[in-house]
Amino acid sequence: MKGFKRLGIAMAMAIVSCDSTDSTLISGEGVFTTDAGNAIIEGELFLPAGDGPFPVLIVVPGSGDETREAAEPFAPIFNAYGYGLFIYDKRGLGGSTGSYPLETLENPFDFLSTRADDVISIVNLLKTHIAVDMDHIGLFGSSQGTWVNTMVYSQIGNDIGMMIMASGGAASTRVEQYYEVLIGDEVSLADANQKLFDYDGDLGYDPKPVLEKMEEPVLFIFGGKDDSHPTLYDKQVVETMQKTNFTIHFYENADHSLIDVETGSIPDDLFAEVDGWLKTIH
Repeated sequence: MKGFKRLGIAMAMAIVSCDSTDSTLISGEGVFTTDAGNAIIEGELFLPAGDGPFPVLIVVPGSGDETREAAEPFAPIFNAYGYGLFIYDKRGLGGSTGSYPLETLENPFDFLSTRADDVISIVNLLKTHIAVDMDHIGLFGSSQGTWVNTMVYSQIGNDIGMMIMASGGAASTRVEQYYEVLIGDEVSLADANQKLFDYDGDLGYDPKPVLEKMEEPVLFIFGGKDDSHPTLYDKQVVETMQKTNFTIHFYENADHSLIDVETGSIPDDLFAEVDGWLKTIH
């Protein structure tokens, strides 16, 4: 899908600079910029056919230096579900200015909070868009992006209507770091995940207190063959919370990228199940 051609010609291509105090209404799909304080974040909004207002998901990517084009193939999928999709370049990458923070789990709060600031600026932009349902602005985070999701929620929870957490969400940064050590020592996936319940060191950034306070619907998508993030541990933690607003979709043979390790492709029913979940919450 890398060569996927952008669906739809932008109805109103505009570069719009906006912050939380700007009450100017904007419209159309296309490229927008937001002011995140010490960086300008550039992103693109894809909308379904029709007038709206539409629920919109912001794609919050994982670690690394990929630009928004990597998430572009998701746009037609979610537009077909009746959802808008906003994808963006992390600061310092692509069309965004500023300096991309050093990703280090030794001191995760700095770079995670910086990434959260960028997402918050996008939420503030979408709140001024005439075709966006302000009660249904959601976050679609993967891997490191799930920590960003919870950090955003801890600051502006009232503005977040839903979340999708893929390949992450419940383990703290230091617990994940310990998991990587165990996997590097060739401990089996099952044993490594179970050993995490005995971890008693510094947690680093821990999303669990935020998860426990969430009232909005949250979908967790985990793969059982994930050797980058302890998703079996995450699954148990989320299940133990027994929150009726939490839903788990688990794919036994999927890896960290949610690719089935036997077929080499995304599980056939993954997107259909996501669509089904979205229909239950909106």
